Amino acid sequence: MNVALVLAAGLGLRMNQDGEPPKQFFKLGDKPVLIHTLSRFEKHPDIDSICVVCLPTWEEYLQDLIARYKIKKVRWIVAGGNLRQESVYNGLCALERDCPDTALVIVHDGVRPFIKNKIISDNITCAAMHGNAMTGMCSTDTLVTSYDGLIAETAMVRDSTFTIQTPQTYPLNYGLNFYRKAISAGMVNTINCCELFMAMGEKIYIVNGRKSNIKLTTPDDIAYLKFLSTIFHEHEEL
Repeated sequence: MNVALVLAAGLGLRMNQDGEPPKQFFKLGDKPVLIHTLSRFEKHPDIDSICVVCLPTWEEYLQDLIARYKIKKVRWIVAGGNLRQESVYNGLCALERDCPDTALVIVHDGVRPFIKNKIISDNITCAAMHGNAMTGMCSTDTLVTSYDGLIAETAMVRDSTFTIQTPQTYPLNYGLNFYRKAISAGMVNTINCCELFMAMGEKIYIVNGRKSNIKLTTPDDIAYLKFLSTIFHEHEEL
């Protein structure tokens, strides 16, 4: 069983769009960003069902969108937490009640609307083979660390530096085991699932991402996403 766990519980504060809905409900072309994302999992033949972790108080609005755009695989809508990791854990706990321990959970940002089918398939294959999967891209830019945002301290080796995307994929019991250990240890302030797993000593396997798998984070991303919306409408698998 393969379940997409789509995260749509963020406020999107960096968008700074006064009067606009949260970024997951921002209209992109003919439909909201989140519906673009859900449609990708809806159409993937290996995704059995979808769980959406939603911004609290927006659940009814989401249900209306799902009905309007005929997204039939959504089986759970779960209220998100104050932090990203709390939202993931809420979703995993909802799945625990209805899914086998061995179900693969494909965790994806609701505001990455143009994920390719191949990335989803590669995550499923890698996690089934190795026990987990993390989508990433070898960095094409040199990355540096800076502790004050003014002075560059250390340059990283570009060929061994990756930028991380979603999906991140693992069996349900694997995720719950590490999340419960992390909660007990007070380690829920990491940014994403695989960062948490690595912090607890796990080896994580990388599958190739794409630049088009962009996350809507700031207003600067909107123009590129609008361009991709046109391209994906004409060529579904670009």
